Amino acid sequence: MAKSQSKKKIKIDMSIFDGIYQKNPVFTSGLVIAPAVAAAITVKNAVALIFAFSLISFFAVIISSFVPRDIVYAVRIILYTFIAALVYVPVALFTKYVFPSEFSALGIFIPLLVVNSFITSKTELRFFRKTKKDMLVDVIMHILGFDLSVLIFSFLREIFCFGALGDRILGIPVTFPILALPFGGFIFLGLLSALFRKIQLIVRRNN
Repeated sequence: MAKSQSKKKIKIDMSIFDGIYQKNPVFTSGLVIAPAVAAAITVKNAVALIFAFSLISFFAVIISSFVPRDIVYAVRIILYTFIAALVYVPVALFTKYVFPSEFSALGIFIPLLVVNSFITSKTELRFFRKTKKDMLVDVIMHILGFDLSVLIFSFLREIFCFGALGDRILGIPVTFPILALPFGGFIFLGLLSALFRKIQLIVRRNN
């Protein structure tokens, strides 16, 4: 009994470790990066994106997990996207109510979350291969991994791009307005991803 409980604890610990650190969806896996790069220019925009992404991904994945596995793979993916589209409607209305100006600024990147890789590929490759309990933990941790990485990315991007956070001017002598553009965002995200992987490498070596 004790051995079985210990194995379960290790599985849950690995799910937490994977989703937030080891296989972070943005910094290491490179998943869902288009909305992060194009829309997360400021922290306010990032929070609205995180809000919509978390709700759409969580409910779409959980509901999709009840789709019978004996249905043809291609049809299952279509059904997952259809479920995500149904989830999108109330989430979009709620997001627009909570973040009206940010919702408008995010534009097409909110509806694009319906076909994010958490729903179209991660479901079959990872989430649905686990028990419902383990899957729930894993989904939450991967969503948190996305949320944290987008917050860090947008926080640093806003500082280095505008020299400010919201209405607060930080007085940074040199800024890089190019970071507000998508290709500047891709370059900056690439640098952060490289730094993140370097930290992982150092931690592995020390352990």
